[in-house]
Amino acid sequence: MMRLNLNLCILASFLCFLCGNQYADATERLTEVIYPPAQSNLDKRDQDFIEILHMALKKTEATDGAFIIRPTKLAMNPLRFHRELEKGNEPNIIWASVTKQREERFLPIRIPLRKGILGYRVFLIKAADQKKFSAITSVNQLKQMKAGQGATWLDSDILASNGFNVEVGFSYEGLFKMLGIGRFDYFPRGINEVYIELQQRKNQHPDIDVEKTLLIYYPLPKYFFVNKENKYLANRIERGLKIMIKDGSFEKIFMKYNKFYIDAIRMDKRRIFKIDNPFLPDTVPLEQKELWLNLLQTADK
Repeated sequence: MMRLNLNLCILASFLCFLCGNQYADATERLTEVIYPPAQSNLDKRDQDFIEILHMALKKTEATDGAFIIRPTKLAMNPLRFHRELEKGNEPNIIWASVTKQREERFLPIRIPLRKGILGYRVFLIKAADQKKFSAITSVNQLKQMKAGQGATWLDSDILASNGFNVEVGFSYEGLFKMLGIGRFDYFPRGINEVYIELQQRKNQHPDIDVEKTLLIYYPLPKYFFVNKENKYLANRIERGLKIMIKDGSFEKIFMKYNKFYIDAIRMDKRRIFKIDNPFLPDTVPLEQKELWLNLLQTADK
């Protein structure tokens, strides 16, 4: 009997040791998350991604331990960031529009970070051209005008694949200058980008304004992507995002950054042109309606 009790005590001590070690592993692990920095001093487009990422890590801190989150020390163009991520260098996470190629190249976390809001595209134009745009009643008329987009942006390929006339630029800030000097007629922007971009550059480009009557829509989710071997980080962030969706903190951050723009865009006053995104993989969870923003009321194509 005494031997049995002794064995039970030893077993209990061993189990406590294991549990203690597992807890220590979780609390002592330090997760370092390194993301791409802004593309210019005026570039504030990605603040919500950073806040979402921080919150997802915070939601899993009790189970997975502490974390550090910081930008890369070096500035690079997006293509270079992607190459470095693929090689296992800094950054170890990016946020990017979803394509079949990126899903094959990286490990995706399949939760649309902005609920697809970037797919609602309005235009920066020269204010003097508003009458020209107000007269447009079909997508074919719009295709006769020239759109400006970044050379590495998926939007350039989406527009071109749908028959739009696209002029590309290699500098984010340079695109605003190109619009101002007439290199193209309009600069499609996400509804969550356009007003802050205009406000920040009003002094440099006083002749530019937001077009008031048109909107292009195509499905354009953005995901977090990590290196294919970094399954731990992908799992931790995915768990954190799901907790955020369930407890409402994901929606709270989304509305914090986007409610003003959703209201300001006046969808009821705009002619909507729906176009295809041929680069969208079949794995995108379009059927999960709770993950998406739905502003569509009418659609003219």
